[in-house]
Amino acid sequence: MTKKHTLVVIGGGTAGLAVAETASMLGIDVALIEGNRMGGDCTWYGCVPSKALLAAAKIAHDAQTASEMGIHTENVTVDFVQVMRYIKDTIQQIYEDESPEKLREHGVVVYEATAKFRDAHTLELSNGETIHAKKIVIATGAKNNVPSGFEDIPYLTNNTLFDLTALPEHLIIIGGGPIGVEMAQAFCRLGSRITLVTDVQRLLPRDEPQASELIQTILRSEGVTIHLNNSAVSASATEDTLTVTLADGTTLSGSHVLVAIGKHSDVRNLNPDAAGLKHDNGRLLISDTLRTSQKHIFAAGDIVGAPLFTHAALSEGVVALTNSISPIATKRKKHMPWTTFTDPEIAHAGMTEAQAKAFGKSYEIIHMPITRVDRAMTDGKRQGFIKLIHAPNGRLYGATIVGHNAGEMMNEWAQLIERKGRVSEVASAIHIYPTMSFSNTIIASVHLRRYLKHSFVGKIARRVVGWLM
Repeated sequence: MTKKHTLVVIGGGTAGLAVAETASMLGIDVALIEGNRMGGDCTWYGCVPSKALLAAAKIAHDAQTASEMGIHTENVTVDFVQVMRYIKDTIQQIYEDESPEKLREHGVVVYEATAKFRDAHTLELSNGETIHAKKIVIATGAKNNVPSGFEDIPYLTNNTLFDLTALPEHLIIIGGGPIGVEMAQAFCRLGSRITLVTDVQRLLPRDEPQASELIQTILRSEGVTIHLNNSAVSASATEDTLTVTLADGTTLSGSHVLVAIGKHSDVRNLNPDAAGLKHDNGRLLISDTLRTSQKHIFAAGDIVGAPLFTHAALSEGVVALTNSISPIATKRKKHMPWTTFTDPEIAHAGMTEAQAKAFGKSYEIIHMPITRVDRAMTDGKRQGFIKLIHAPNGRLYGATIVGHNAGEMMNEWAQLIERKGRVSEVASAIHIYPTMSFSNTIIASVHLRRYLKHSFVGKIARRVVGWLM
């Protein structure tokens, strides 16, 4: 017997959960299919465990360097088993709000199985059930890329990294993006020897070059060995050693290898051809409205490609649901703010300077060291800067913040960019002193002073004030 639902969501990660829970709140008959565990990458393999690990590593580092503030903590040790237990406990607590039982309480029908298409409206489940859906949202996530030549070694990815039961003696990390850089710092601070390899000229290549240079300097000062502009071409394993050979002939030997070179989407396990879904070797073809080649089937989250952020998946889930029920189409947001949660954090929104130049924008730059922020000075968090890129009239094009709690500070600038606002708007907002976010007041005031000094508006204002006085 075929079961029927108005809306069926395939995949229980961030995007799928957003679609299912919102649809249920709107009174839609919605079902969610998940064959693994609810929560997806973010809860089990990504944001949650990695940030818990980074938090533990930061505490260890702060304890080891506390003497700079006159606090002496001798013989700091790391109990890696307890660290991993803390991570697992954190995951479990967050999962409780995403469990099948919780979803059913919210009115979502949950099928704990995998699915594949029989036709454009019919899904066959691995538990033998068949479902007919009026509308469908595909949110099955993405798969890790793996370098050729690594098939015969027991490499780690973020999917298996948090199953470790002992601290790696020497962890070789392939990839200089956010995952590679964050895990390099975390495991180094916990006591592992770290070698990081990337095939590009700098770490975090999507960020401003100044941010890359600073984090490279910091990682090296903490003991991370970095190989830039070099790629891993082969790997081999003996009983207790993994060996990686680089393009320049360098060989690296370590106890563990972490592969962090991005992800790719692949829907072929869903039997997309049976549904008439167009794809390119598994990469689903979609429009800016997240609609597939079938007008009643949408996609959201990592399956649609970059940007692969949890907040992007959440936003796309809302867009996919909206477009599945509304005649007025909404486009997905292509430019997402992000933060790499190193210490200091690196946050970005909007355009980089290179992008502004490439698009032919007329722009100005404000660059301020984080030492201008009193809270950064009092807390000893003195590495970093704030960089704003704006039009001559003050409209904000892009922002980069490197510093303590940069991700929290960036939210205000990201919203300003989204609504095409001007930097001066932030100068008039009240920010609590002394906080890191007070830096937004400082740098916006720098812009306002510059604008009033050099613009025609400022010239008129001075004349008016002079006349009034």
